[in-house]
Amino acid sequence: MKLLPLLPLLMIPSLQAAPTLYIGTGSEQGIYYQMAKEFCRLAHDQDDSTSCRPLATSGSLENLKRLKEDASDYAIVQSDWLYQANKGIGAFEGAPQPRLRSLFATHAEPFTLVVRADGDITSLEQLKLAPIDLGLKGSGTRKTALALMAQLGVKEQDLDLKSMANLPQALCSKQIDAFALVMGHPNRMVLDASKQCRITFLPIDGEVRDKLIKGRPYYQRSQIPARIYPANPKPIPTFAIAATLVSRVDVPEEQVYRLTKAMLSQQIQFNEQTYGYANLFHRARNKIGPVLMVPQHPGAARYFAELKAAGKL
Repeated sequence: MKLLPLLPLLMIPSLQAAPTLYIGTGSEQGIYYQMAKEFCRLAHDQDDSTSCRPLATSGSLENLKRLKEDASDYAIVQSDWLYQANKGIGAFEGAPQPRLRSLFATHAEPFTLVVRADGDITSLEQLKLAPIDLGLKGSGTRKTALALMAQLGVKEQDLDLKSMANLPQALCSKQIDAFALVMGHPNRMVLDASKQCRITFLPIDGEVRDKLIKGRPYYQRSQIPARIYPANPKPIPTFAIAATLVSRVDVPEEQVYRLTKAMLSQQIQFNEQTYGYANLFHRARNKIGPVLMVPQHPGAARYFAELKAAGKL
């Protein structure tokens, strides 16, 4: 009889087990999914009471919709879409999402123009006369590419735009002369292309890049890192958006603090085979500040304040 009162106590740990936190990403083959999976592995290794998993979605727009509807508490979102959602402009005209809060920027996603190394395209201006794939209509890649072309005085109707099911194959078989991506490096599509033919990248710098970035805080100077693809000995200048881990202001501060700390305290052990690793924001100071398009969540800010107090920021 004396054992009976102990039964409720024995059940307490299972009742108090922390729930699994799901992070909206993109497709299971995409870089966001791989990034979230690796950050969650680090989090669990650091704090086994922290459990999170990537949740496959169609990308930033779906992730923002799920955050707005409280269907998800965490997601990785492109900084340009995040900026527009917070301000209620562009695709979010009249429907701002003021509850959005950032944890930290995970990695840069350089705008990448891939061309054949033996092809005729050697400058941005030549894209006007060539069959090219700048991403699906309405996609983030297409939007970014058209913003760049506008700096050259080129309108969408001036371009010979294609929509190819297999970009590497289309490029190497000369169906198109270039394709665009907004994605961290290394990435699977560029690797596939490099195995089928010799490729290179168009640089984006100087006055064109400066004009594009001005007034667009979600863009930053960046580069395609050197020596991660065949015949890519030097970094290629370009611009990038920042992939950002996002939550909402109503998500508990303690939960966000524990998740942020668990994810980042052992980032030195991040798996270098993860797609997008070369553009990972390794240093804590690069993960916050101007790169964030919405205010930082108090839980995440608390962790970075601890880093600063310890002289690690």
